[in-house]
Amino acid sequence: MELNDGTAWYLIRTKTGKERWVKDQLQTTVPEVFLPLLRAKTPRWGRMVMSVGPLFPCYVFARFDLQRSYFEVKYMPGVRGIVSAGSDPLAVPTTIVTEIRRRGVDDVVEIAEKPLGNGDRVMVVEGPFRGFEAIFERYLSGAERVAILLSAIEAGGLRVLLPASAVAKYS
Repeated sequence: MELNDGTAWYLIRTKTGKERWVKDQLQTTVPEVFLPLLRAKTPRWGRMVMSVGPLFPCYVFARFDLQRSYFEVKYMPGVRGIVSAGSDPLAVPTTIVTEIRRRGVDDVVEIAEKPLGNGDRVMVVEGPFRGFEAIFERYLSGAERVAILLSAIEAGGLRVLLPASAVAKYS
């Protein structure tokens, strides 16, 4: 989890709608900041339009030395806190940040049209569960993506979720 320079990735909780502002502020004080974005169709004024917003609403990843920058980050305007277990901030595994970055272009992840519907039979076509049959339930909302991210960081329970690209409609 720690990188060679004494820094680690942490998940910063922001005030609602302040993700980009906090990212800009953090960039002046910490070595690296990552705000993954999601491009998807959303309803606006009765029509579906493409929009870009945070992949994980109210959260920004930041890489920094906890001992040196803790108070500066925690009490920065727009920040609600650093995701912690009790009073100890949780370092985010570098693999999580790397994998999210790998799935996007210029930190923007795009979800294709929703070709799958609730109850559709699917086959897992890539990853460790390749070859398994499943029933598609639904796509995830921003709040659900955040819950899954937090569960992955805390490693509190086992939950299997796959990207839509990892499954195909099964006939």
